Amino acid sequence: MTKRPSLIGGLSLPGSENREPATPADPAPNAADALPAPDVWSAKPAGRRARPDVVHTSVYLPKEVHRRLREIAFTRDVKVHDVIMEGIDAALQKHGHPSVTSLKPKGET
Repeated sequence: MTKRPSLIGGLSLPGSENREPATPADPAPNAADALPAPDVWSAKPAGRRARPDVVHTSVYLPKEVHRRLREIAFTRDVKVHDVIMEGIDAALQKHGHPSVTSLKPKGET
């Protein structure tokens, strides 16, 4: 089976008059060569520390709820995360559980 021709290979763009057109005889790079090594994918961004005691989760909010949370956070000069954590703390205490601060591991603020 032959490789499909490129859709943009035949385009003539401004400033491309001086360039040589790509020929189909040029060997296509191996797709595996273009990908970074798997250990690069698993590397943490510089400056981040491992946090095995923290779980990342997503919350889907109606736009108006998100807007109001942002407004509250802005007015109080805190992050939306802080406002959400206050709500989680209130829900935990309402159902008879300890507060978020008492459930955090020692040494974490």
